[in-house]
Formats: sequence, C-alpha cells, structure tokens
Amino acid sequence: MCYDIVMNDKHAYLSIEEVKTEGQFLKAICFKPKAAPIIMIIVGILMFIPRILLLAVLGLFFIVMSVLVLFLVKDFKVMDIFDKGVLFYGDKEAKLACFIPFDDIRMWTVKRDSGHDTAEFTLQDGSMIIKDSFEVDKAYRTLYGLIKEKEEKYMKAQKARENQLSIPDALENIRNRFFKK
Repeated sequence: MCYDIVMNDKHAYLSIEEVKTEGQFLKAICFKPKAAPIIMIIVGILMFIPRILLLAVLGLFFIVMSVLVLFLVKDFKVMDIFDKGVLFYGDKEAKLACFIPFDDIRMWTVKRDSGHDTAEFTLQDGSMIIKDSFEVDKAYRTLYGLIKEKEEKYMKAQKARENQLSIPDALENIRNRFFKK
C-alpha cells in the first residue's frame, strides 16, 4: 500500500505523459522482490540433497511459497530514481506520476518493520510521500549515493558530531542524572 500526502499543486500527480523528469535515469524501484524468490527456490532444491524428510518438506515449502510470490503477487513500479530527482508513481498501473527534484526533498529515510518496508520522503513544505516496496534496500543504496546529506540517520549523526560534549559537560550531566536533589 502506498501513502501519498502531497499538499500543494506543485507536486500534484499528473498523467505519466505530462510529467517532466530531469537528469539521467538510474534505478527503477518496483514493489515485488526479484532475487529473493529465486534464491529461495534454489535453497529449496538444495534441501532435497541430504535426503532427510524434514529438510525435504521444508524445501518443498520454500519452493511453493517462492513460486506463489513469483506468479501471484502483482508487481508494479513504485518509483524511478534519476540523478536529479525521484519520479513517484501514484497508482499500480503507472498512469499517474509526480517528479520531485532533490532540492524539494528535506529529508528521507527507509524504515523496516516486520514484513513492511517503506521509503519515506519529507518535502520542504512539510508534506510526505511514503512508498512500500520490498526493494527499499536498492532505493536506499542509490539515494544514499546521491543525497546522503538528506538521509535522516546521517543528519542525526552529523548533528551529534557537532554537539559533542566535553568531558566536564559529560561529568556534569552524569552527576545531575544520578544525584538529583
């Protein structure tokens, strides 16, 4: 499921033919994983080699689940990453899209919950675009190479480096925390 909270007309979803992109195309991020089901089929086949019944049943389970993912889960484009911005698709048929230049992105992050991976983008005007995908790692690597200074964890680490405590300040904080009066 994709959540798009875009509040202004500047970033409205348009027909894909009307969207103007900038820069060179780098990566297409789709919803469905590509490598994981194939790897699981290979692992499932390898589990038949030792001729142990429990491993064979587990291998058959892996093969069946991977084949179901490959053939029953519908794949659709979530976003395309260019060297000057990101093209977000607004629907599963890729008929609507919105191009956001990197200058309009204030912060981005990738979040992983149990079976729920999302890429979250906060725009300069405070609106957000949240996209679900099983390929968020590919998006993370590409975006980190392009705009790592806008990645949430990177920004927090930079801020922490700037605000390092001196040893007397750290001792004072410890003293205040443990010896409150």
